[in-house]
Amino acid sequence: MDVRCPNCGGPLQPFRRLTREEQDEVRRIKRVDDPAAYHRCTRPGCRRFQRWSNWRDGDNFPEPEAS
Repeated sequence: MDVRCPNCGGPLQPFRRLTREEQDEVRRIKRVDDPAAYHRCTRPGCRRFQRWSNWRDGDNFPEPEAS
């Protein structure tokens, strides 16, 4: 599904369902009971996740830790 991504701007961006690990992270970040209601931008480098029904209800995954 292509939707607006505030991080990327410009044309609509493709989003995908969250993985189980991403759902756990959304649950921690947003303190929500239903992380499956969110999806993630697939543009390379974008860390945005947002609610299916409301692009304003979202946040960013943290940067991966350097090893």
